[in-house]
Amino acid sequence: MKIESHDKRVDELLKGSTFVIPRFQRAYSWEADHVSDFWSDILSNLNQSYFIGSMVVYEVGRSSVAVVDGQQRLTTLTILLCAIREGFKKIYRMDLADGLQAFIEQKDRENKTIYVLQTETSFPFLQEEVLKNGAPDVQTEVGREEEAIKRAYEIFTDNIQTHVDAYLANKEQSKENNLEDAAKWLSQVRDTVFDLNVILVSLDNEDDAYLIFETLNTRGKDLALSDLLRNHFAKFIKPTSDVDQSKIKWGKVLDTIASSTVSLDPDTFIVHSWQSRYDFVTKAKTFQKVKSTITAKSAKGHLDRFVTDAEQWRSIFDTDYQWTKVEKEVVRSLAALRIFKVIQPTPGLLSLVRAYRDGVIKYRPLRQAMDAIEKFHFSFNAITSSRSSGGISGMYASFGRQIFNSSDSNEVGIAIKDLIQKLRDREVPLSEFDAGFEQVIFTKEHTSQKTLVQYILKRIALHEKQPLIGNTDDLTIEHLIPQSQIMTAEQHQIVGQIGNLILVDAETNNELSTKDFKTKKKILENKGYILPDILRDADDITEEVIRHNTARLAELARSIVWKV
Repeated sequence: MKIESHDKRVDELLKGSTFVIPRFQRAYSWEADHVSDFWSDILSNLNQSYFIGSMVVYEVGRSSVAVVDGQQRLTTLTILLCAIREGFKKIYRMDLADGLQAFIEQKDRENKTIYVLQTETSFPFLQEEVLKNGAPDVQTEVGREEEAIKRAYEIFTDNIQTHVDAYLANKEQSKENNLEDAAKWLSQVRDTVFDLNVILVSLDNEDDAYLIFETLNTRGKDLALSDLLRNHFAKFIKPTSDVDQSKIKWGKVLDTIASSTVSLDPDTFIVHSWQSRYDFVTKAKTFQKVKSTITAKSAKGHLDRFVTDAEQWRSIFDTDYQWTKVEKEVVRSLAALRIFKVIQPTPGLLSLVRAYRDGVIKYRPLRQAMDAIEKFHFSFNAITSSRSSGGISGMYASFGRQIFNSSDSNEVGIAIKDLIQKLRDREVPLSEFDAGFEQVIFTKEHTSQKTLVQYILKRIALHEKQPLIGNTDDLTIEHLIPQSQIMTAEQHQIVGQIGNLILVDAETNNELSTKDFKTKKKILENKGYILPDILRDADDITEEVIRHNTARLAELARSIVWKV
């Protein structure tokens, strides 16, 4: 591998070549704080030259190079220069604006105008709305890849306009002098940008670039697993005519995940997808496994699987996505796992959903497996907060691979049966469950478990066939011993226990207010609510009654409702 390096000022850099951002590079991703910090650096070093890092490129044509590392900084520099150009135009210095534009675009051998920065992403927004020295010829929409570019451009233009307005507002001198001062300041900013120093590292070819790309980071943000994988697919799947299947399909993966109503991480998806099919690996080691497995012959098949897996994976967390009303039991289980804040089952869940949607299994075995997983993690995570040394994560990954490799529903059925038995073998001890159940509380001062409490009360009410009056999504938690009676930390623990709580509709909740227990019972009975015997037979609600009711519910929960 031949590598050459040269010190370059930014103005020399922009006059020397045109820069192509290859398709394997990620979209512009600098966030507001990165851009603002860069702007502050420029203002703090006006008329000074300083080093901003290296750029790695390889030759793709006469006076044209592709950028391997440094595209984020190069794009930011270009956006800033365009903002300075617009600043010159607003103070009527078209000569200075046109002079600056000569570093943003140039003439080729056929006297055609080309931009110095050429990107295969963010087209045509970057070209029409930022690089062009004039009104855009076509209307452009701000897509996911363009949002960061638009934000950076607005930060620069807003800051420049603020400074220019300050010069123009000077009442101590003439308008002409104010315009001249504004032009001098803008020229200082321009020259400071032009005088920034970079080290330009040149490679021989694209193959070397792919290798370098896998090991280098950009200044603004580290390379993500999704960036490395996109690069790996781009290396093997070349564009045919004007259609870049690798770019389109990987973009679909990212769009599927980014458009979720739930915040999801593409890198976590890649790990879970891989674990569900091949190896149980950590995020740090996933790319090396992927790299050694995906070859030129298998790249297309793997990419297609990632596209479909992205949809299935998203639906595990975003339960409004791709599920229908007839699949409500599975949706409920998935929603419960989110309440429990567990992700260990995800590789296994992904393989289950994949098998179901591929038609390998019917809805019933899917529901059976989901129900068992929900019940296990209710006890293991939500109630006892048990910790695993990694065996559970490995168990689910193994389960996922077993399903992925199954040829028919019978083999999947065997895998589900084996998983359920393994979950039963890991059953939480009764004493630990009961102790944990007693610690699940909800009061005004302790709200972190509110969603879990609502989930428990709703499931128990359904089991005991208690009528849930009103809209089940609008039910509120009623404290039989009012929270107003809490005076000590110990009372706080008792009043917040499950045994002191019931679900009621909002109207009933307001009517109950802080009334005494006998009055509350009459109101509830008149409304159609059915209290358990331990509460219905009690003349008053006491600490002893609450503890007994909590213990009763704990036994009901572990022995029946959430029994795997």
